[in-house]
Amino acid sequence: MEKNNNKPRLNGTLEDWLRAQLVTQAGWFKARPTLIDVGAYHGDFTACFLGKTDLCQAVLFEPNPKNFVEIGKRFAGRSEVRLESAACDVQDGEREFFCAGETYTGSLLPYGTATPTPVERSVVPCIMLDRYLTQYQLLDKIGLLKIDTQGNDLRVLQGAAAMLQASRPWIVAELINVPLYEKQAWPHELASWLAGRGYAMAAQFNEYYTGDGWLAWSDACFVPKELMERFNEGFLGRPIASTPKPRRTIWQKLFHK
Repeated sequence: MEKNNNKPRLNGTLEDWLRAQLVTQAGWFKARPTLIDVGAYHGDFTACFLGKTDLCQAVLFEPNPKNFVEIGKRFAGRSEVRLESAACDVQDGEREFFCAGETYTGSLLPYGTATPTPVERSVVPCIMLDRYLTQYQLLDKIGLLKIDTQGNDLRVLQGAAAMLQASRPWIVAELINVPLYEKQAWPHELASWLAGRGYAMAAQFNEYYTGDGWLAWSDACFVPKELMERFNEGFLGRPIASTPKPRRTIWQKLFHK
C-alpha cells in the first residue's frame, strides 16, 4: 500500500480521521490485519477500510436478518470476508433481540423509551468473541474492532477481554448519553472498563444532540495507552464541522414529537 503523510481529519467524520490514522500508523496494523465489525448493519464501516488500508480481512457480525441479506449481497464472492448471522455478547448462547422501525436500532436490550412502531422480538444466536477468535486462530491478529450494538457495547468488550490483551486493537464504539435502552452501558462505564485494560479515548466524532442541546450520542475511538505515551508537539483546534447527515430517524421521531 502506498504510504503518504496524511494528517488526521478533524473537520469530518470519525471514518475520515481513522482512514488517515490507518496510514500514518501502518506499522501497527501490518501485524494485525483483521477488522472485526460487530453490529455491521449493511457493512458500510468495513467497506470504508477493507483493502484500502493494511486491514486485509474482516469478520462481520449482524443478527438482524434483513441487514444480513444486504451484507451478503455487498460482499458476495469476497473470500477475505467472513459473515456471521449472530450478535456478540459476554457469553455464547441465545438471547431475545428487539427491533422497532429502522433496522439499525435493533439491540439485545429492550428499548427504554416509546417507539414509533411496534417492537418486533426474535431469538438470535450470540457469540463470545474470545471463544470465536480462538477457534479461528485470530486472537492476536485483530487491528481494529468496531462495535455498534445499541447500548450493549460493554458486554461485547467483556467477552473479548483476552483478545484485547493479545492483539491490542484500536476500538471504535458508539457512546450513548441519553436513556434509549434498558440497562445500556453509559459512556463513563465503557471508558472506565477500557481504562482498566490499558486503553484511552483518542477521538470523538459524529456527535448528535437532543432538541434541548444535550449530547445524545457520538462515535469514539479508543487506543492502547502505550500509543499515546508519545505524540507530536503542538495541539490543533478542531474546526467547526459541517452539519452531519441525519442517520437515525427513529430517534429524531422520539426526541422531536
